[in-house]
This record gives sequence, structure tokens and C-alpha cells, in this order.
Amino acid sequence: MISARLPEEFTPPDYDGGSLANIPATVADLLGAPASGLPPLHDPLWRPLASGARRVVLLLIDSLGWQIYQRELSAFDDLLPLSAVQGKITSVFPSTTVAALSSLWTGYAPAQHGLVGLRLLFPEQAVLGQMLSFSSNFGGRPGLLEDGGVDPESFLAVPGFGQHLAAAGIPAYTLKGRDILYSPLSDMLDRGLRSRTGIHSSADLFVQLRELLETTAGSPLYIHAYWPAVDTIAHAYGPNHPSVGAEVRTVISQLQLELLNRLSPAARQDTVLFITGDHGQVETPAELAINLKDHPQFKELLLMRPAGEPRTPYLYLRQGCAQTALAYLEEHWPEALLAMPSAAALTSGLLGPTPHAPEVSRRLGDLMVTMRGGHTLVTGPEMAEFNSMRGRHGGMTAGEMEVPWLGFRLDG
Repeated sequence: MISARLPEEFTPPDYDGGSLANIPATVADLLGAPASGLPPLHDPLWRPLASGARRVVLLLIDSLGWQIYQRELSAFDDLLPLSAVQGKITSVFPSTTVAALSSLWTGYAPAQHGLVGLRLLFPEQAVLGQMLSFSSNFGGRPGLLEDGGVDPESFLAVPGFGQHLAAAGIPAYTLKGRDILYSPLSDMLDRGLRSRTGIHSSADLFVQLRELLETTAGSPLYIHAYWPAVDTIAHAYGPNHPSVGAEVRTVISQLQLELLNRLSPAARQDTVLFITGDHGQVETPAELAINLKDHPQFKELLLMRPAGEPRTPYLYLRQGCAQTALAYLEEHWPEALLAMPSAAALTSGLLGPTPHAPEVSRRLGDLMVTMRGGHTLVTGPEMAEFNSMRGRHGGMTAGEMEVPWLGFRLDG
């Protein structure tokens, strides 16, 4: 239950049965594995598919938000009549890939697994870390945090979903881009998997997925197939750019051509397919950015650069400055942001119910800010990104938080 009082423009996560973090328990129930973590999705979102299900495939299209899905609904015309489940769920909060994927690979909310943002403070290593590369936020080779003693495979505070399924005798597999197949983040998420397959293109993704389903026909399994290009394009051009829609249409076309039209009856048997996104995106034009460089009075209250990300930054403040900083934010930018003490954000349930990960309170800083509309809060150097980063996520607006949820029986 979310206790925070929020403006109507915000869409809070539904950890009680309507979010990404509820998907693992849903898969476990479908496959007859013991439950762990958060409860499964609400019954109408999966029960119609449950009878006799022994194999589950989750296709995760990064940044396939509900608004993008609705705009490109015609791409799904041939699929929707086949679906037994059609609905809308929420991402987790913050609505960022590292937090969402960690929830999908654990079954816990961000405050429970501990990966609560793209940039996190590591006090013992005296560094602000970037969690996609597991390196310093200022650059350096990927995996640099490992040199400082941070172990990716033990970083999350809860077991991996692959480990949970393996203990129940159900193999789990992942297919994702070859460039991230053995990244520190993948090592963090892929604990307990039977195998990891690197792919080159959307066509390759569905060919490899088809071959995996064929070679395991008749056996129980879980497959997580991940495609990132919608997110990449939406970041570069903004989520409303025609290339975003073109990529969605391409992915769904390849799904039909290389998987659904060619899969044998034996590989289809007892198999369920779900399609969703990990979050959406919003347009974040440079003119709506709050550049801390232009506000030296507020910048003086900060102990360090913000953690989190420009759509939901976590602020670390100089000793005794928390109330002054909160008052400054509320007075100067009420139309651009919502700010609250990080402790209040944590107890409100926005980042998930208790029990929380041991380090999570330190990772949220003193104040949590989440941005309204298309606003961002950035440092001077980050302003240079706006020409190549026109779409963003991480906040709590509907465009970022709402994602489609489609379910199919492949043997139907």
C-alpha cells in the first residue's frame, strides 16, 4: 500500500499485484514452483492462461510504455485476437532499467533488492557508481567497482529468480544482446540460469528463441528474452519520434515471422508467452532542465552531485541543510518537481514494502526528488547530453510508469 499523497499526474507502482515486480511470482505459480518475494499479478492478468502451463516465455521490450503501445496498436492487430490476457501494469519506482530488471530477476521491489537507481553512492569506495557499467559515474572501464571490492553476484540483497526456479527443478534461460551478455549487471541478474544466449538483431532474437523452444520441447522452462532498441532510439530522438514506432513494428513483425509462424506444435505445447515493457519514456527538452550550475545558492547546500538520475535524483546535503534545501525546492520549482525526505519516501512504500535491503536508506540520500512533466534536474556537464538524450525515464509520470501486459497460449 502506497501511503504518500501524490499529484494526480503521477502513477505510483502497484506492488500489490499490478507491477513488474509481481511477474516472477506469477511465473512461479504458472510453473508450480514455490512462491517468494511479492505476490503474483492480479488473477485476471494470468489465470486464463494457467491450465496445464509448463513453459513460460517473457518478451521484455525495453521502453515499450503504454503510451507508445497505444500509438502503435496497429502493429499488434494480428496478435491481439490470439491473446487471452490484455492489460496495463506499472513499472517499479524509480522507473529505470536497472531497478526494473532487478525486480524481474528477483521478484522483489527496488527497496527490497537494493538497486534503487542508475547512480548509487558507495561510501566505502568513496565513489558514485554507475550501475549499468558497474564503474565510476565519471567514466573508467566497465566493472571498475569490482576492483574496489564490490561483488556483482552478491550485490542484490535477495536471491535471484533463476536460483529460485533452479531449486524447484525448473531451468531458466535468457537471451539478450551479446554486448551485455557478461556485463557486471548481467552477472548480478543471471544467477542460477541454465544458459545465456547473446543475440545480434531482433530477427536473431526470435530465431534463437525458436530454436531454444524446439530443442526443449516437452520440458518445463522459463525464458526471459530482452530487446533494447526501442529504448535506445527513444533516448536518442525522444519517444514520439517516428523511428520509435518503426522499431516497435519491426520487433512485432519479427516475432510473428520468425517465432509464431514457424514454431512446431511440439514446441508450442503447454507454452505461455507474455509481452511487456520495463517502463516508458517522456520527452525531456533542454529548456525544461534545471541546471544546478545556474543555481549556486542551492548548489551550496549539496554535499555532492545527485545520485539516482535526472528524472528522480537523490540529494546528499551538507550537515543541517535538509530543511533549507527542501524549502528551496518547494519555493522555486513547485511546477517542476515533487521533493520529500528520503526517509519519508522509503516508509511511504513508493520503492516497495518492507523488509528493505540493509543499504537502501543510505543509497537514497537525504532528499528524494521526482520530476513533473518533462523536467529534469542535472549538473552542468550533463547538459551536454541533451542533444543525444531527448527521451528519458526514471520518474513517476504515466508515460514512464505504465506498460502493456499481453498474454498468449501458444498451443491455443
